[in-house]
Amino acid sequence: MKKNASTVTERLVLLAEIGGVHVGFCVSSPGPQDSDPLFIQIVAVVPEAQRRGIGLALLTKAAEREPLRNIALATQDDNGEARALNVKFAKSIGASIGRVNLGTYPDKDLGIRRGMGYRAWLIQRLPFEP
Repeated sequence: MKKNASTVTERLVLLAEIGGVHVGFCVSSPGPQDSDPLFIQIVAVVPEAQRRGIGLALLTKAAEREPLRNIALATQDDNGEARALNVKFAKSIGASIGRVNLGTYPDKDLGIRRGMGYRAWLIQRLPFEP
């Protein structure tokens, strides 16, 4: 329980609701250095609420909390829907997305375990201009 509490305090957990019912969530955390990306560990939407823009909205809200950071995340090789969502999200914020080598970022920051068929991605935002 103590480990879970410290883990949650280090991460932003966003919930999506429809009619007072939780239908999705997103877990993210910024890296410790200002130059580190925002790490998206998970985005999940219940099957009955998918294809309504909830995953995109959760990603957008997480990204808005850290507007000066690139975004790092991982998807499983066989999850084409997640990869398509990430491409759509990158495009929606005017960013590019590209594959990076596993090991570029710590597995714990990406919320993954090796050997489970993950690919790591970096969404690169345009340089910030005030």
